[in-house]
Parts: sequence; C-alpha cells; structure tokens
Amino acid sequence: MKTFRMLFLSAATLMLAVSCLEENDPYNAGFFFRKPTSVVTAIYANSQGDSVSFFSYGNWAVNQEAAGGSWCSVGTTSGHGNTWYTFHVTFEQNTTGEGRGVRFNFTDTDHPSEASAAIVYWQYATRGDGTLGNAPDVKTISGTDGSEFVFTYDVLHRPTSLRINRGGTLLRSLSLSYNDRDSLLTVMDGSKTLVSMNYDRDFQPLVLRGSTDTISYETQYYSNGYPMTANNAFNLVHRTLTGQNTYYALLLGGQSLQPDSLHRADSLRIATIGSDNVANVKKWKLVYSQDDNRRQSVDVNQLIFGTEQCDPYQLLSLFRYTRNTSIVSEAIGENERISVSTVLNADRSVKTLHVSSQNGGITYTFDY
Repeated sequence: MKTFRMLFLSAATLMLAVSCLEENDPYNAGFFFRKPTSVVTAIYANSQGDSVSFFSYGNWAVNQEAAGGSWCSVGTTSGHGNTWYTFHVTFEQNTTGEGRGVRFNFTDTDHPSEASAAIVYWQYATRGDGTLGNAPDVKTISGTDGSEFVFTYDVLHRPTSLRINRGGTLLRSLSLSYNDRDSLLTVMDGSKTLVSMNYDRDFQPLVLRGSTDTISYETQYYSNGYPMTANNAFNLVHRTLTGQNTYYALLLGGQSLQPDSLHRADSLRIATIGSDNVANVKKWKLVYSQDDNRRQSVDVNQLIFGTEQCDPYQLLSLFRYTRNTSIVSEAIGENERISVSTVLNADRSVKTLHVSSQNGGITYTFDY
C-alpha cells in the first residue's frame, strides 16, 4: 500500500513534492522548491535571468515543452536524488511585441508516474518601465525652443543618464546606476543623491529619497476618508527640503495598472506648493490620439507642458504608473488648451512631436 504526502512552501505555492513508500520497493520521490515560490513567475521583456532552487528526493530530469520556444533555457537539465540544486535560468529579451510563456517539467526519472512538478515563466511584452520590448532607445530630443535632451542606456534599456539643456544653459543632469546584486538604484540629480533600495523585477523604484528630495507614489482619499485604490486614482509627489513640493494627481477610474495593460488617465492635476503653503493648481482634461506611447523609451507626454515644466523622472518613466499608454492629443485646462500632433517613424516610434497653445508652439525632433 502506498501513502502520499504533498509539501508546499506556502499556501500559494503549487510546487508538488510526493513521498511514496511501499513494502516491496521502498523509495522517496518528489520535489521541494525553495525558488521560484509559485508555479507561474512573471518577468519583464528586459529580464535576462532568474534562478531555480529545489530539493529532489530521487534522480530527476527537466525538459522544456516544445511550444515554449528557445528564448528561455535552464543551466542544469538532470541530477541525483537527496540533493539540493540551484542553477540559473536565462531569458532572451522579448522583442516580439507580445507576451510569451514557457513551461519546464521536472520528472523523477526512476519513478516518473509518482513525482513530477512544473514551473512556468511568463514574459511580458513590456519592459519594467512600461516600454514595449521592441521599442528603440531615444538618444536625443531637440526642440525648436532651443532645448536638447540627451539620454544614455545600459544593455537592458534602463536609463543611465539624462541631460537637459536650453539655449546653452544646463537645466537638469541625472545619472543613474543599478546594483542588481542588492537591487539598489542610485540616482544623482546634479550634486544631490537620491537612493532607492526597492526595485524588484521591473527595476522600478517605489520611492527615491535623499537628504533634500523625496519622490514617491501617494494614496488619494475619498471625501469620507477612505483610501482609493491606485487603479482609480493616485498621486506622484516630489517633496523638497525647502518646501517647494509638486503633486501630480491622476484620475483613472478603475483602469488596470498591470504590466501590458492599456491605461489612460481621464484627467491630471498638477499642484505646486511653495514654502509659503500657497498652492498653484492646474487641472487638465486629457484627450488621446491612437498613437502608442510605449513605442519609444521615453514618456513623450511629459513634453506637452514645455521643456522647463518637463518632469525628468517621469520622462525617463522611472515611475511607470504615471505613463499613459497613449499619446495625448489635447490637454484642456480651465483657461487654456494644448494641442499635440505627431509624425511617426516606420516602427511607430515618435519622429516629431508638435505642441501648440495660445503661447505659441514647439516642435520636438527625436533621434534614436
């Protein structure tokens, strides 16, 4: 007679470990996974690796289902029983423009009918910053107002620097470095250091905090004091030691913020509050074109209010939830209206962006 027992790392973990014992042929068979912690692991289009760690009671082998393709491979394909194994999983960056998945099946080679387990990797179509994995990196943006934006990136398409000049005057200078061992993003803003230790698989900070500045998501609240969920509304807030704070409030009305989802904020409020606690608030109703804002490495919607009002952190899409997935065609304020038009390249990335209002117009030209 056989008895079976299943071991789980947690209630959400579906990695199966089976122990089997019979009188004539006693043996143990099964798998206990320490990593990954669930059957399906989601990764981003610019993810290149993960690790698997498990204990096998018996001799084992792993095979990849043919439908998964060759974009993902494991470092070890077989092993012995009563042993812990840890090895690397390698991914190619996803440049297909579509999400894709792969499944690996682990089998006890001596008793294949008694013990097996599976892990699945799902790779999003988008990178951690919300850009499609086949989108080109913007090298420069030149404006007819005399402005120039200069960008650099690493091999994972993560921004490593941004310089903004206008008329020969340096307006902003950001440099970014990523320590993937410690999941540490360090951002230098001029001579100030902003640090986040909170990035996960998406390489995104939840907060940038330094000695003088803090940039973070904040919850909005209903009039009765209850917090809103982020897919209804949220704020991105830039606080400074001098008390010059800027609030970006986005109203989404229940749209999904999941990776690869499409979301377009209904409206945007930008509030600047000085050290005197006097608030300057501008409210904008947003109208969108059919152009996809994920087709180039930057959030082009940050340019519609002009070079000096452009938020560099959002332009780099360091806080991707503020990045609407379509390009704005109109921003309608209480006493003004901004119109936006684009010319696209063959790959649907932005070639030129023209912004016009009662104060005049600016054309931004993109180079890749």
